[in-house]
Amino acid sequence: MRFKKFNPTEYVMVVKKGQVIREGLGLSLWFNELNTNIVVVPSTAFDGAFAFDDIVTSDYQSVCVQGVTTFMITDYAKAAKMLDFAYNPSKKTEEKSAAALKVLENRINNIIKAIVIREVSKKDVREAIRSATEMAHTIQSALSCDEALEKLGVSIAAINILGINPRPETRKALEAAAREEILKEQDDAIYKRRNAAIEQERIIKENEINTEIAVAEKEKEKEEKEQAMRQYIQKCELDMEMQKEEHQQAMEMKAMQAQMSLETERQEKQYALKERAVQKRIEIDNQDMLGKIELEKKNKEFTELEAANAKIRADQKAYAVAELVKAYNNLNEKLVEASAMAQMSPSALMAKAFMNIGDNANKIGTLNFTPDMLDSIAKGFKADED
Repeated sequence: MRFKKFNPTEYVMVVKKGQVIREGLGLSLWFNELNTNIVVVPSTAFDGAFAFDDIVTSDYQSVCVQGVTTFMITDYAKAAKMLDFAYNPSKKTEEKSAAALKVLENRINNIIKAIVIREVSKKDVREAIRSATEMAHTIQSALSCDEALEKLGVSIAAINILGINPRPETRKALEAAAREEILKEQDDAIYKRRNAAIEQERIIKENEINTEIAVAEKEKEKEEKEQAMRQYIQKCELDMEMQKEEHQQAMEMKAMQAQMSLETERQEKQYALKERAVQKRIEIDNQDMLGKIELEKKNKEFTELEAANAKIRADQKAYAVAELVKAYNNLNEKLVEASAMAQMSPSALMAKAFMNIGDNANKIGTLNFTPDMLDSIAKGFKADED
C-alpha cells in the first residue's frame, strides 16, 4: 500500500480491472500498486513551437514558417486513451509525461503543417510573406473543427505565426527588387516633389489671384451690405419717424379731442352759466322793470304834482309880469330912457349916440370924426373892458 498526494494541476484517474473507479484534480489517495493503475493527465496549457522550412509557394519558392501553438488537454479520458500518462511510483513520472506531451505536440504540428502547406501553395512568395496574421487565423479556424484534435481531447488556445521567411537567395532578389522599387519611388518622389513645387507655386499664384478676387468680392459684398444696412437704417428711421408722427398725430388728436371735450364742457358750463345769468338777468330786469314801473308811477305822480306846482308858479309869475307891464305902461318913455342913460358909462352913451346916428343916417349929409375922438372912444371901450 502506498499513499500519494497529486498536484492541483494534475487530473488523476484510478483504474481497477480496466474501470475508472475514481477521478479528479489533485487527488490524495491510498492505493495498492499490485492491482491499481493510476493515470495522471496534466491540466495546464502548453506551448509548442514549430518551424516548417520546406513549404513551397505557388511560384515555386521555398519559405520557412515559424510559429508557436498554445494548447491544453480538455478531454482527459480521450487523451489517456491516445497517449501514455500512466503513473509509475518507481520511475520519474515527469519524464514520462513530458514524452507524452512531446508526442502530442508533434501530432499537432503535423496537422498544422498540412494546413500551412495547403494555404502557402495558394500564394506567391510576396503574398505568403505578408500573410502571417491571416495564416494564424486560418490555422486556428481549421484546428477548431479538426476531428483529429477532437479525438486527442486537445483544444487550441492560440496560434501565433512568428515569421514567414524565404531562402537567402530569394530574400536578396526580393530585397533587390524592393530596393529598385524604392529607388524608383525615390525618383518618382523627387519628380513629384518638383512637380508638386511647381504645382504649389501655381496654386499659390492662383490663390493670390483668387484671394484678390475674393477680397474684391468681399469688399463689394461689404459695400452692398453697408448700403443695405444704411437703407435699412434709413427705412427704420423713416418708419420710426412715421410712427412718431402717427403717435404725435394720435396724441394731438387725443389732446384735441380732450381739448374739445374740455371746450365742450366749458361751453356747456358757460352756456349753463349764461343761461343762469340770463335767467338771473331776466329776473333782475323784471325786478328792475317793476321798480322802474313803480318809479315811473311815482315820477308820474311827481310830474303831475310838479306840473301843477309849475302851473301855479307860472300863474304867479304871469300875474307878477302882468302887473309889472301894467306899471311900465303907465311910465314915461323919455323918463325911463333918461334914467337908464344916467346910469350908463360914457362909452355906452357914445354907442347909443352912434345907434341913433345910424337910425337917422338918411337925414345926415356929412359926418366927420377926429382922431382924438376916435382915440377917446377906443380908450373908453378899453376902460369898460377892464
